[in-house]
Amino acid sequence: MRYVEPVFRPPSEARSLLLQASIGCSNNTCKFCVSYKRKHFAIRTLDEIAEDIRSARSIYGEGVRRVFLLDGNALAIPTDELLHILEMLYDAFPNLERVSAYGCTQDILEKSTDELEAIRDAGLSLIYFGIESGDDAVLAAMNKGVTADETRRAGLKAIGAGFNLSATVILGLGGRARSKEHAIATGEILSEISPHYIGALTLMVPKGAPLERDIRSGKFELLSPAEILHEMRLMIECTDITGRKSLFRSNHASNYLPIGGILPDEKDEILHTIDSALSKNGAGLRPEFMRAL
Repeated sequence: MRYVEPVFRPPSEARSLLLQASIGCSNNTCKFCVSYKRKHFAIRTLDEIAEDIRSARSIYGEGVRRVFLLDGNALAIPTDELLHILEMLYDAFPNLERVSAYGCTQDILEKSTDELEAIRDAGLSLIYFGIESGDDAVLAAMNKGVTADETRRAGLKAIGAGFNLSATVILGLGGRARSKEHAIATGEILSEISPHYIGALTLMVPKGAPLERDIRSGKFELLSPAEILHEMRLMIECTDITGRKSLFRSNHASNYLPIGGILPDEKDEILHTIDSALSKNGAGLRPEFMRAL
């Protein structure tokens, strides 16, 4: 198995085989992210990928049940090549239950519904989808490269094609200036898309991220832990999931308060947990030194 490091995967893919089908991120402009800044985006050749699949088969045998396709947005791979990769994976691993990947708004919108359905039918069933914010001003400030409407359409398109959608949002991404707008608009876009899974992260600005300059200049102000909790509460309050049940979690290591629950069924319990944490003036929250990306 060959990797162009560093590589990143969702926490829920800890037990998955990581197959590097692409390198880097085709967007790679977000001001808060440095994950792929050291890489130039490229799609690996089918021959290289086939070699890695054969290597994994020789190491793990038929035991592989889950595969995660690296890197930042494997859906940028041309559909015919992606279908071939999926075919090779399911041929090599007869007990394979799930293939998943990160998917960017642009890549989902650029593929036709027929293409997306073909990819889903070939066995890629779960897309990790970065919403980050439903506020256009925040998306523009962070150089996300898409609008909230485009994000909404991409999320609905993916679900309509049969994918399970695991959406991420970033608490604190609007800074102090747009915290309220960010929370409300993000709750609204989550309501409109109603993803199967919702994961909340809290903004952490790694060294070298372009957002660092805005923080140093005073243009962007980070939120305090209490302000993050108030923002999360408002976001949940504005989230009205319909048509399905969504699993909400804030158990990522970046968060001050790890909580979880089913929306809409456990919305009141989630809000109560946040209120309880706020009433304790910071007691019980994850300390800064234990937070991580």
